[in-house]
Amino acid sequence: MTLAQAAELSACSTKTLRRAIDAGQLTAYRLGQGAKSDRIHPAELDAWWAKSRLAVVPPIRLPLASPSLETEDEQIARILARSATKAKPSAKRKAKGSEGT
Repeated sequence: MTLAQAAELSACSTKTLRRAIDAGQLTAYRLGQGAKSDRIHPAELDAWWAKSRLAVVPPIRLPLASPSLETEDEQIARILARSATKAKPSAKRKAKGSEGT
């Protein structure tokens, strides 16, 4: 089969097959003068495809983040306390701004 036929059958490009041939991983037979006359035997294509496939690696399981030691009520109280301290300076600024007017 031609390189174009082999590429279509393997769902890859002819450049990929040409690189494999140049690297000596795949054998091609030249029937004429030019590179377009190269042919690949289907059995050799199957053998190259089988050894070129990547092995599926199982995903790495990372440990989950350690849970917070605070209860939900403590978290809410902490968030409200933080927002209350941020709100106080802006209230003072508004009061100062209205006095000058």
